[in-house]
Amino acid sequence: MKNIFAFVLVLLASSLVNAQNSIENNYNLPPGFIISSKRIIYDLSFKLDNTKPVVNYSQSDLKVLKDLTTEELENYKLELGDYYKYCKEGIAYVGSLSDKVKNIFTLNEIWYIYVFDQKLKNKLLTIK
Repeated sequence: MKNIFAFVLVLLASSLVNAQNSIENNYNLPPGFIISSKRIIYDLSFKLDNTKPVVNYSQSDLKVLKDLTTEELENYKLELGDYYKYCKEGIAYVGSLSDKVKNIFTLNEIWYIYVFDQKLKNKLLTIK
């Protein structure tokens, strides 16, 4: 009986780890970022159609990155390692977006899309 119980526990733990990994594979998460089970993932594509959001949110709900200035990011380049590289790639992505996209979405929204909505992230690159 104990062996069966232990086996079931191992099976459940394995399933939870695999579920977390499959969730993370659909996102572009910052290094070390773990999604809370309470986190709501918002669909921001409504802004392209100029419609109302399905769920209301505040700008603080969209916060996923540490508050670092560009200068701080450069100063801690070695200490931040992969996080530094992730931020630099994100900054390059934001810089590559058209002014039209930057007028539709706030910077927080763009970073949120960069992390959580890969389909919309790629679509924004096509808008001129």
